[in-house]
Amino acid sequence: MSNSKIDTSEVFVLFETINSKLDKQPNKQVEVDLSAISTITERFEDVIAEVRKPTKVEHHYRHTIDMRSNWFFLSWVGLAIIILILFWLMANQRQTISQYRDNDLKYRYIKMYGQTNEEGVYRLERQFKYNDSIKIIRKQVEKYEELVKEQAERLERAKQNTQDAEILKDKVESLKKRK
Repeated sequence: MSNSKIDTSEVFVLFETINSKLDKQPNKQVEVDLSAISTITERFEDVIAEVRKPTKVEHHYRHTIDMRSNWFFLSWVGLAIIILILFWLMANQRQTISQYRDNDLKYRYIKMYGQTNEEGVYRLERQFKYNDSIKIIRKQVEKYEELVKEQAERLERAKQNTQDAEILKDKVESLKKRK
């Protein structure tokens, strides 16, 4: 059915005009076929009911990605390749940093013992295959370095005390010479 609005007053004016013409005729028995008018009236009522219904407008949005577009597809492929390369570089860098950290600990461990030989290096490499051994070695090295630092501080204090004693001794001697 059409959504155009029909003015109901025009329909009623039309009916009144037909009715008035029928009334003006003398009392003749005129048979008028009103079935067409009643069907038209029903159709008008249906149209009026349809027009008065609230209309619901639906909007459908479609977003499409066209793989036929070369620049779009190639940019996504390029982006994926760049991301994969960056992940590989990060993993490689983490491995390198871990190796540097282990090598630093090995150097400090060997320095703790003062020297080593081929067998000692081989034994140390085998120990670094197990995380528990690495933790133990790390604790030993840190404890050794802490003790070395404390000893250096004590030696520094002793050296400072010796210098202070010499200064005091020089002052005492200078006071003795004045008298």
